[in-house]
Amino acid sequence: MHRYTPNPAENAFEGEVTGRILVVDDDRMSRSIHRTFLAARFDVITASSGKEALAICQEQLPDLILLDVDMPEMDGYETCRKLRETTGIPIVFITAHQSMEEHLRAYDAGGNSLFTKPVHSDVLVRTVAMAINQYRAAAALVNEKQALEKMAMGFLSSASQAGALLNFMRSSIACPDYRDLAKQLLIATQSLGLSCSVRINHQAGPTVVTDHGAPSPLELSIFEQVSEIGRLFQFKSRLVINYDRVSIIVSNMPDEIEDAQRSGILRDSLAILAETTEALAINIDMKMEAQINAERMQIALTGAEEAMLDLGENHRRMLLDVRLLLQEQTDDIEKTYAWLNVSQVQEAAISSKMNHSVHRVLDRLTSGADFESRFGRVLAALHAGRNTKSVELF
Repeated sequence: MHRYTPNPAENAFEGEVTGRILVVDDDRMSRSIHRTFLAARFDVITASSGKEALAICQEQLPDLILLDVDMPEMDGYETCRKLRETTGIPIVFITAHQSMEEHLRAYDAGGNSLFTKPVHSDVLVRTVAMAINQYRAAAALVNEKQALEKMAMGFLSSASQAGALLNFMRSSIACPDYRDLAKQLLIATQSLGLSCSVRINHQAGPTVVTDHGAPSPLELSIFEQVSEIGRLFQFKSRLVINYDRVSIIVSNMPDEIEDAQRSGILRDSLAILAETTEALAINIDMKMEAQINAERMQIALTGAEEAMLDLGENHRRMLLDVRLLLQEQTDDIEKTYAWLNVSQVQEAAISSKMNHSVHRVLDRLTSGADFESRFGRVLAALHAGRNTKSVELF
């Protein structure tokens, strides 16, 4: 056994007032009769001509129009066609014509239903109520469809923007300098469908990149001015986002009223991009400082290696000089034996003593037998450090 579910259209006439009806007829009696039929259930207004009906609809659109066919100046068919240019509300014709041709003309003009005079009051009320409810149900379905489509587009837009942020993170983490970082930020904003210019501040001065080439003096001046207007500012299609190190000027933002959802998502995404760029700019600061320190270390290592080479050469030269001086001293002493008038035994004793002292001095100088080996290892370490390429630390 099937459970009976009431049809809202069937019971619509049981309520108090379910809508506003515009009765259009040039005949006062007909307007009065139709108004009497409908007034118990609906809010009824009337018009005596097609032009008057069009004027009323421009001010406030009714829920349904009951339209006579035969009227002077502008008949019902022409009135219906003009109404259909702007609205899809139900239009019900009332006519004295019995021919099929006239009835088809009514439907061709855009009418939803048709009554032939005279009209039974109960049938008229039920038909009007059902037509209004059916139109409202169809409109509700259209609105629901549009809402679902908008929601789906919002999800797609959010996914697209999340992808743009992720791609920006992947491509920007290894940026070597501020210009490359600014270009990656520009690419990320373009992937969101936005046209913009970006500026990154650093110690060497601001880096400005635009989507149309080199920035003009006017654009540079604008960046200086907008940096004082706060973190976020939007006027119509212009949006400015300012951080301590990063500024973004967008020229084609969606309207905040007409497309508030997308505008809000884009503002959030741009704020994330600016904040991320701010952190990446600090990362570049550290990279560049590390590069400068590495260059200084290279200079220091080169100087140390040259100094060590000079020291080694001086050490070897000193050893040679000491040997020569000792040998000269020995020769000079031996030459004095003749005028000292010493015996051969005494000469032998003196020579032995002197040779012993010389050997002790030489032994002391050469006691570090592994000096050259250790010196060579120091030089090799300095040379290796000087030729090592800079390692990326960040």
